[in-house]
Amino acid sequence: MSISLRHRHDYSEEENRRIDEIVLSTGNVNKPYVVRDIVFASEKLEVDLFDPIVDPNDLLKNISYRLREKAYSYGASAVINCHFEHDHVVHPDGTTFLEIFAYGTVVQYTQSTIGG
Repeated sequence: MSISLRHRHDYSEEENRRIDEIVLSTGNVNKPYVVRDIVFASEKLEVDLFDPIVDPNDLLKNISYRLREKAYSYGASAVINCHFEHDHVVHPDGTTFLEIFAYGTVVQYTQSTIGG
């Protein structure tokens, strides 16, 4: 299955709200769910990760959005067991890059009934 991703500004306000509501978790969730797929995202940023004015949380916003966006394309509720890996690369000319690779399991919450 090929997923065509759009930019945040290509979505309606309602679609962006729904994408932002998708849960990202580095662990499991305590809700019944059905596994839909595994999703991956990567990004290469020209940035000095160790510059005091750089906020790593801001750097991860786009990659987190992309994981949520892929889950949204499945109509899913969450991306669980997310992993974020990075590499700080310094080129011979002194340019520094942050390479980020992220992946997780897309799940759809299911309804449950108590007692049967």
